[in-house]
Amino acid sequence: MEFKKFLPGFKVLSYHGNTKRRKELRQGWNNKYQFNVCVTSYALASRDAHVFKRKPWYYMILDEAHMIKNFKSQRWNTLLMFRSFRRLLLTGTPLQNNLTELWALLQFLMSGTNFANLKEFADWFSNPLEKAIEMGTTLDDENQQRVSKLHTVLRPYLLRRLKRDVEKELPSKFEHIVMCPLSKRQRFLYDEFMSRAETRHDLQSGVYQKIANILMQLRKVVNHPDLFEVRPIRTSLAMDRSAIADFEIKELLVRRDLLRQDPEDQINFEMLGLRFIDQQNVSELAALETRRLDATRLLPYISEDLGDPPPYDTRTIAGFRKVREFQDRAALIARWNQIGYLNHLRCRRIPVVGQEIISLVSQCVRPLLPLEEVDMGRDHMDIVQAIPRAIKSYSIRAAELGGVIDRFGFITPAAVARDLARIVLVGHEELVQDKVGDIYFDQLLHRSAVKLQIAFPDPSLLQYDCGKLQKLAELLRERSAGGHRVLIFTQMTRILDILEIFLNFHGYLYLRLDGATKIEDRQYITERFNSDSRVFCFISSSRSGGVGINLTGADTVIFYDSDFNPQMDRQCEDRAHRIGQIRDVHIYRFISQHTVEEALLRKANQKRHLDNVVIQQGEFDWRSLMSKDESALTRALGEFEDAEDAHAAALAASEEVAIEGADEDDFEWEGGAQPVPADDIRPSVDIEEEIPQSQEVEEDRQVLNAEEGEEMEEDEEEEGGTTVEYMLSFIRSDMDFFSEWRI
Repeated sequence: MEFKKFLPGFKVLSYHGNTKRRKELRQGWNNKYQFNVCVTSYALASRDAHVFKRKPWYYMILDEAHMIKNFKSQRWNTLLMFRSFRRLLLTGTPLQNNLTELWALLQFLMSGTNFANLKEFADWFSNPLEKAIEMGTTLDDENQQRVSKLHTVLRPYLLRRLKRDVEKELPSKFEHIVMCPLSKRQRFLYDEFMSRAETRHDLQSGVYQKIANILMQLRKVVNHPDLFEVRPIRTSLAMDRSAIADFEIKELLVRRDLLRQDPEDQINFEMLGLRFIDQQNVSELAALETRRLDATRLLPYISEDLGDPPPYDTRTIAGFRKVREFQDRAALIARWNQIGYLNHLRCRRIPVVGQEIISLVSQCVRPLLPLEEVDMGRDHMDIVQAIPRAIKSYSIRAAELGGVIDRFGFITPAAVARDLARIVLVGHEELVQDKVGDIYFDQLLHRSAVKLQIAFPDPSLLQYDCGKLQKLAELLRERSAGGHRVLIFTQMTRILDILEIFLNFHGYLYLRLDGATKIEDRQYITERFNSDSRVFCFISSSRSGGVGINLTGADTVIFYDSDFNPQMDRQCEDRAHRIGQIRDVHIYRFISQHTVEEALLRKANQKRHLDNVVIQQGEFDWRSLMSKDESALTRALGEFEDAEDAHAAALAASEEVAIEGADEDDFEWEGGAQPVPADDIRPSVDIEEEIPQSQEVEEDRQVLNAEEGEEMEEDEEEEGGTTVEYMLSFIRSDMDFFSEWRI
């Protein structure tokens, strides 16, 4: 699309598709006027490297050049073997983690020259600068000179073009750090994991795989505890029907329960007057007559005073007799007092609801039926209205008690017995079985039964179990009220699943983009988000949505969790803060307090500071490039070289001139250079004949659809293909930092 806009006269070959499709595209491509530009992906260029190496290219331009930052990767070495007269690397992040990656890009550009090797480059620049930045100290004069010399080395090869140089009225960008306290469940899981003996042993071992695994587990806890330990769905243990139940005497089972000793069975509730139903058959008139016959006060010794006890004398017979007589008299008085208490208690009992009242209520002209089942015809005068309204049907009771059941029917029993109804009431099995098998009755109790059979976690716990989601709910409510639109980036696909449930719970309209999204759907999703203002939120993974898309419809970017590489987050920010944006962009970065994320943030800030010192402050402008010659580079390198290195550099310079002259014979470009001899270029059919048919079949088997897998291959080839392996590469490079880190 860009070539059609800016260079409509160019013939552009879009090199993509499966093996058969790519073979058709290569037919005749060695002809002089077949195409001017060939556009392909890193994955296909590496896969068909045997074809691309044979064709001399005038210019090799690599977009997103940070994809070749690892000089040990197969991609870097494969592309390095391509024959090209000029090379151009396009990237917004030339320095991501350390100066070694910057050296890899420079080495790729100047592979034919005697550029400084990695050890020399590290001794000159990388080790001193990175050490000073990690120590957090201010750069001294010596390191300032190193930075200045490094800028001199980079200036002929690095050209920065800022967005503000193209768009003068580009809105501002503001970054906010949002500290999120852990929830109670998160803190418990975090502390429990760190207190394990295995975790402490792995930290002390210093093995980067073990430390990386610990970091991954801790990041799961702080991102959402369900990633570390899912809340269980509780169910009861359903005990099957006993196979010998039909051969046992049910009375024995009941009697076994009746013979079981219970401390409460030793208490006489009747004597204490706590059994109110014992007098229900006594009328109130008979109870009043019994109260009049109470003669407790006439019992002997009932009011006699015992007096003072005699002195306790056991030495003489007379003294001992007085003591025994006093004890016997005290026991006699106590016995008569107990008899008087029981007599008084039994004479003063009055039934709470007497049999008379019960009989009056039950004596109606018609049986009591629920009001909805009563025929309110002409004989309505024979029916008392208050009594039918008091007798409610099962459905009315279930509706009225629905709220009570929802609030209090939340405890799932540990076990349930399916065969309990047949043995619960001896002699009433038929009645119980009829009620249990009643379909209407079962439908009314279905909701209550389900709540007692299975207990799902409350949907609101998804938010309240996680400190980040609590902060996110507040932030989204604020941004939605202000008419803003939001981008949310995360590192884990499982977090996207949780965010989907969270956004659905709050009723926000959203779109999702991840590695499983097809290439043809990416453009549709981004265009819909930019054009449809009803879509409030766009959620995506950093690896899938961080490059290649335009999301200027949003003015708020939220990083749910930060990338190990801060430049990846910067690319995600640029999805919204780019040319075409008309509003200020606010960046919110969520960091969990007192966790490993604070250590990762400090490490990311060190990498940003290194990028600021080496790249941002370099003032790599094309105006300075046009005004200075390459002698500054020679002088800068000469200050760090000895006599032997200087002599080798001079020889390399002369060889470079000879090589450049030889290369000019192999290329044809504007300016009157000699054309390439016809016998030096093999026809396209020869190239195809040298490719075995079995190899094509193998490629078809390995690559079913190159277009759909293009983006994933670009992201995964260098870093290993998974988030864990991607993280391992950064832990390996920053091993000194994490080996000394303790929580």
